[in-house]
Amino acid sequence: MKDLIFVSSAMKDTLEVRAAVRDFIRDDALLGQYFDVFLFEDSPASDHSPRQLYLHQVDQAAIYIGLFGNEYGTEDEEGISPTEREFDRATHHHISD
Repeated sequence: MKDLIFVSSAMKDTLEVRAAVRDFIRDDALLGQYFDVFLFEDSPASDHSPRQLYLHQVDQAAIYIGLFGNEYGTEDEEGISPTEREFDRATHHHISD
C-alpha cells in the first residue's frame, strides 16, 4: 500500500504547481512506487462536505506539502481558510514539522 502525500495550497494561486508536484511524484520511478498524492481538485463528487473530505485526507497522509503563495484562500464563517485548516491538522498530527 502506498503512503499518501497531501498537497495543500490555495488552488487559484498555485493550480499549475500543484499539478506539477502530483505528476512528478506519480511519474517518478521510485516515488511513484511508494507514494500517491492527494489534490482536492482530483477528488470525485462526494456525499461528504469538502471540509470533511480534505481533513480526512490530511489525517491519512504520511507527508504534508504546503505551497504558500500570494493567496491565503477564502475564509469561512470562522475566519479560517481551508489551507489554514489543513496546515493546523497536519501540525496536530506532526506531519508538517
